[in-house]
Amino acid sequence: MANSRLEPTTPSQFVHRRAGHVMVAYEGRLYVWGGYMELPHLESYTLNTPSKSMYHRSDEIWVYDPLLDTWTSKSGNGFVPQQLSGSCAAVHGDHMYLFGGWTSIQSELMENNLNYLWRLHLPTLTWELLKPEGTQPYPCDKAACWVHKNRFYVFGGFGPSTSLLLMKNPDFNFVPDNIYHSGWIDQLVYYDIESNRWVWPSTWGPKPSPRAAHAADVTGDKVYIFGGRFQDVRMNDLHCLDLTNWTWSGNLTDGSLQEAPEGRSWHTFNFVSKNKAVIYGGFNTTQQVLKDVWLLDVSVGRWEQVHVDRTGKVLWHTSAATAPGEVIYYGGIRNNLLDMSKPKDHAEDMVILRFSPPTLQRLVIETCCRYSKVLHQHWHRIPRTLQQILEVRLNNSINSS
Repeated sequence: MANSRLEPTTPSQFVHRRAGHVMVAYEGRLYVWGGYMELPHLESYTLNTPSKSMYHRSDEIWVYDPLLDTWTSKSGNGFVPQQLSGSCAAVHGDHMYLFGGWTSIQSELMENNLNYLWRLHLPTLTWELLKPEGTQPYPCDKAACWVHKNRFYVFGGFGPSTSLLLMKNPDFNFVPDNIYHSGWIDQLVYYDIESNRWVWPSTWGPKPSPRAAHAADVTGDKVYIFGGRFQDVRMNDLHCLDLTNWTWSGNLTDGSLQEAPEGRSWHTFNFVSKNKAVIYGGFNTTQQVLKDVWLLDVSVGRWEQVHVDRTGKVLWHTSAATAPGEVIYYGGIRNNLLDMSKPKDHAEDMVILRFSPPTLQRLVIETCCRYSKVLHQHWHRIPRTLQQILEVRLNNSINSS
């Protein structure tokens, strides 16, 4: 059995030991909220070792500035959500919309899974609990969400079977799990931001099966959904929904004709250009944590594996793009999340993948920092604003070493 030393809890551990959280990009910065962490253990870890996991504070929002390479803790205000994991979030204008999730608090009035919708005003970090009209979504966690025009969409998820009794004429499929009193759903619902109403659109074509822990992203007027878990299988199917005519494409992954990623859940999927999206990491059907990177060209339907040395195994991480052609990955777990005989190994290093050259300013800043011992004496020759950025990054590097 592995031994681990009890370490003092520090703010850096709180921000970097994180899974089941949400992360969005806004005005060139990353905003991280929620999730949970597992603290190190004093004794050998066995099946009888009590869990030392804890939820992150819900009134705390961490902001990462890629230019300065700094993390800042901010306090949220207003109607702050409870502590959650497995929620989904997306940005529209100056607001982050947060849906659903899992809470450790359960009562006669509330299941562990929620179907609440919160809105965070990012400039002021003010929370608001929305109360839309229309039929509420099914309570769940591990759903996928996205924003298109003035609508916040939710697809899929994993939720309690008891909530099915409260739904009148549900327009979705619910497939129960054989172990837990929950199941997978294929709900597609959107929140109309202008009318403050939940809407259940009718669609055409072969709808994806119920699933959870899948990933989705939008390009133009289309959303692409990849993978996720359904029953005992973690899938590698790719589906496209045209958001102008509500037509599903059917499965676009044809394993007999092309190379494609293996099935997975708890992965990320992001568009890095109009026609190209990248997948990183996840958890496969045999419960192996993945570290592979795949690039999808939707214009020709072709997958290509990208070999990157600095990526590690990770699941249930988050991703966001703060610059064109660049994706930042943060948090997650590096080992089998379902193996109760071992402590969870948090992925504490941020990973940045670039699929197009950075700006000249970013190149100058990163080069000056990389060779600071040689170039520091010449920093006075560059504009004052760049000097200030370099000094902040240099001090941050010294303090973290």
